[in-house]
Amino acid sequence: MVLFSTELKSQDNEIGFFFGGTNYIGDVGPTTYINPFSVKNISEDVEDVSNSVIGIFYRKNLSNRFAIKAGFNFATIQSSDFWKGSADYRVERGKYFKNTMQEFHIGLDFNFLEFETSSNNFEFTPYIHTGISLIRFDALHYPIGINEAQAYGKDNDLALPITVGIKMKPLNSFVVGLEISAKHSFSENLDGSNPKFDDSSLYSQGPFGSNLSQDWYVYSGITLTYLFGNYECDCTR
Repeated sequence: MVLFSTELKSQDNEIGFFFGGTNYIGDVGPTTYINPFSVKNISEDVEDVSNSVIGIFYRKNLSNRFAIKAGFNFATIQSSDFWKGSADYRVERGKYFKNTMQEFHIGLDFNFLEFETSSNNFEFTPYIHTGISLIRFDALHYPIGINEAQAYGKDNDLALPITVGIKMKPLNSFVVGLEISAKHSFSENLDGSNPKFDDSSLYSQGPFGSNLSQDWYVYSGITLTYLFGNYECDCTR
């Protein structure tokens, strides 16, 4: 048996982009769980719209199984009681909102299969992700007699993401993926259904909908990352 020393190099850092569509689940509009990009309406008074999200993120691969991920997203969410799939009572009510969100997130990825970033071979794995997000969004309300939500300020809150996806490395320095991320926010007012400000009763409609669950929003899209940053390891075999 002969002992010898070898120098190994691996790209353990990734920086990349996420882009895709969004949908909202709460007290306004349909409650379809995954419905990105477009929603067909059932009223000529409401136009078809597209919800979108774009983000940038950094991933630090700790091993072939685990990685820390942090990033920033900018998203638009909106919904209407007139959209297809809404309950009948919501169609009669006729609420509509649009909100813009800025989101900083950090969390942990787990790969179901070993994903070797330093390999020259094709790599593939399903993965899951969770962590915590800090979100900033428009604080909305419905003025008396108006069914379209309007902003009265800004608000901040937290959200918990539950993400599933698949990723592959077709080339040595690039990773592409598909993912769906459902985010449970701690806010009940992404849609304007539960405004909180002084003397709101004088010029705002009262709260409506259920207070048993906070608002959810979902991102569905693709990721593209670039691998960089070698580290060295002196190993004796």
